[in-house]
Amino acid sequence: MKFKDLREFIAFLEEKGDLRRIKVPVSADLEIAEIADRAVKSGGPALLFENVEGKDMPLAINLFGTHRRMAWALGVEDVTELTDRLRGLLELLQGPSPGMRNKMRALGQLAAVAKTQPKTVKKAPCQDVVVTGDDVDINVLPALKCWPMDAGRFITLPLVISRDPTTGTRNVGTYRMQVYDRQTTGMHWQTHKVGAHHYRSSEEKQQSRLDVAVALGADPATLWTGSLPL
Repeated sequence: MKFKDLREFIAFLEEKGDLRRIKVPVSADLEIAEIADRAVKSGGPALLFENVEGKDMPLAINLFGTHRRMAWALGVEDVTELTDRLRGLLELLQGPSPGMRNKMRALGQLAAVAKTQPKTVKKAPCQDVVVTGDDVDINVLPALKCWPMDAGRFITLPLVISRDPTTGTRNVGTYRMQVYDRQTTGMHWQTHKVGAHHYRSSEEKQQSRLDVAVALGADPATLWTGSLPL
């Protein structure tokens, strides 16, 4: 299985009976986080809040809260399948075993890896609606306040894409973003993260800006790449 976006994965979970829609009004201030916390700890289903108070946008949470949903998100029925694939790739990196059969198998694995490389396109679905300048309002997002002592509301599962100011290479990380106002967020990238390294490099070069883009709602497998040391 392969999911092209988060909507497709949500529809899949609903078809499997592993998603619940919540239609009653629920607050993004502590209440959704508390409900989700109980669902995670009890092994409950994914949740889709369709009526977040004061917001027009629904909010999905606990999509990856069980081993089964995690396996589905990564395109397998069982996590052991993924483990076997990764073990095979690691062996491949060390060089294929002697013999024509093993070398042909290694060639097939290399071809599969090659298909996972990013592609550049002229137009993507994220460009269907473009909002710029004073029309930008981050507050339309149902960002959560998760804990009573949190300083504010946070975007908790973004893909933060930054460019190294020296080499131009890109990194994808998952860093919490605190919403300050309608057009500003803080970026919580810890000191050892690659995004933080890019930021420090830009300061050393006395650059006024660092190239950063943020993607929300990507397909499940891509979402998880941001949390892995790849």
